[in-house]
Amino acid sequence: MRQRALLSSIVVASTMAVAAVATARAQAPSLTTGDLAHPQGTNAGIFAFTAKCASCHDTGRGGAPERYTLVRRTPEEVLAKLASGPHAAHVAGLTEWQVKVMAVYVGGRPLGASDAGDAAKMPNRCTAPAPFTPFTGSEWNGWGGDAANTRFQPTPGLTAEDTPKLTLQWAFGFPKGNSAYGQPAVVGGRVFVGADTGFVYALDARTGCVHWSFRADAGVRTAPTVGRGPGAQPYLLYFGDIRANVYAVNAETGTLVWRDRLDTHPIARVTGAPTLAGGRLYVPLSSLEESGAGHPLYPCCTFRGGVAAYDALTGRRIWKSYTVADAPKKTKLTSRGTQLWAPAGAGVWSSPTVDLARKMVYVATGNGYTEPADIASDAVIAYDLDTGTRVWTKQVMALDHYVRDCPGIYRPNVPKDDKSETCPDDLGPDFDFGNAPVLRTLPDGRSLIVIGQKSGNAWGLDPTKGGDVVWMKQLGLGWENGGGGMMWGSAADGRLAYFPVTRGGSGLGLAAVGIGSGEIAWRASPPEGASAPVSVMPGVVFVGASTGTVHAYSTATGQSVWSFDTNRTFETVNRVEAKGGGINAAGPVVAGGMVFVTSGYSDLGGGNRGNVLLAFGVK
Repeated sequence: MRQRALLSSIVVASTMAVAAVATARAQAPSLTTGDLAHPQGTNAGIFAFTAKCASCHDTGRGGAPERYTLVRRTPEEVLAKLASGPHAAHVAGLTEWQVKVMAVYVGGRPLGASDAGDAAKMPNRCTAPAPFTPFTGSEWNGWGGDAANTRFQPTPGLTAEDTPKLTLQWAFGFPKGNSAYGQPAVVGGRVFVGADTGFVYALDARTGCVHWSFRADAGVRTAPTVGRGPGAQPYLLYFGDIRANVYAVNAETGTLVWRDRLDTHPIARVTGAPTLAGGRLYVPLSSLEESGAGHPLYPCCTFRGGVAAYDALTGRRIWKSYTVADAPKKTKLTSRGTQLWAPAGAGVWSSPTVDLARKMVYVATGNGYTEPADIASDAVIAYDLDTGTRVWTKQVMALDHYVRDCPGIYRPNVPKDDKSETCPDDLGPDFDFGNAPVLRTLPDGRSLIVIGQKSGNAWGLDPTKGGDVVWMKQLGLGWENGGGGMMWGSAADGRLAYFPVTRGGSGLGLAAVGIGSGEIAWRASPPEGASAPVSVMPGVVFVGASTGTVHAYSTATGQSVWSFDTNRTFETVNRVEAKGGGINAAGPVVAGGMVFVTSGYSDLGGGNRGNVLLAFGVK
């Protein structure tokens, strides 16, 4: 019966969610400036492409270019193609809004963003840039600040006593952006950050002046990582985009060094940040297939999550392993003639964690898309660093087969029309992992993986014993039913692990748990919940909320020491109109005596949209 007693209240929340989605669709927003971040826009774009375009562009029929090659076109170019000529007939019957969201989906960036973000056209160009000297001071490199994804900053350049004195030093606006997409990295006195427009920027950490920009083929949500490069290019910057491309660019100039397409699936993406360790780059693979699969014409489902290892200098792919071991096979045809496939799913939404001592890389996986969900779903998986061979799999929840917009026990008000044939019969609760595994070694020499789940459960797993459960602590009742779960990222210092629970009030919110025991040391309860990844330094833990407030708490007591409401407009160093909003998928970054926060994340319903990067410091 799969924990149905525990999850019964999801039905109530699902009713409310379905009503909200229906309202949003009835009042479809204007997309004159693009809307890649809007959840209805994202799904509608996939649905429209599936219904009108996939039969040719996913098969090569009539010489049509594959879906992946279309991403090289801007949304404006796609719209122009659809406005006249033979393509116009294929979108007959779609509304203007549906055509626009399809163009935004295909182009991989908002409308109007193709050239607006070029640093060469910005008024805040750095005129006398300081030398780029990475790995010499207080830095935050990549997603977790280290290869173990601890999100712990041991040398912040800032003390706990300084934290209440933090004030805004500068703000940078992402031009034409709909959603503050990525978490920054701070290395060598520079801030590297990606945008939903596809631009990646290098900014001065102290002033916000811009050194350079690089335009990827699609939106960049991953935190960048800096590593040593070859010869004339001494430092490289690594990141991925939402069309499953992996990039290495010169960190000093922003010029492309190498690029690879990680996966050929048409809806594959790189969401979790690549992890650099031991001269190799480990890149996770996720997708939006669970969004597109709710359409009656979508051949659900063929995507498998995975992780790949690259030679960081040359871009040579050393190995690639899938989370779902078996390739999908044809299962049945629906009454509409749609071919169904299985197994599928188990995307890796978060950054891989590298354990050089044991020569392992650990990834946390998403839900399955087909029924029954594969054993690799909702799991932590260990792979051999050298070969990519799977060493062990620890699934913490079975049978979580979930596809958006499908009817089922957790979606009681979604009608069982013919699209239900492409859906699981018993829709799962979507209680997978968005967190990255956090690897910590205790004073007694034991190592543990600590990780938070969307069910509201926190886990301590033993990496030396196949991921055996050392402890489990229920900190929320599940993200979907309003009881709170852990979405994007937990953290750990040498003593405590910190888990952000998406629901505020009633003693929920942020929980500090003993790494070795799983016992709760304290709880803080921001009124709006703690949705964003946690970041910790000696004495202080930072966390953001989907409503736009960033909080700081004492690691000793859980008492509030500072907060700042980012949900407003800001004057920016690059003179771009910008405002804050939801803080969700990207966590605060602490380095060089400053705290950096991207505000305005709204992808997949993550909060109010905005387009700003904020830098706080103590004058």
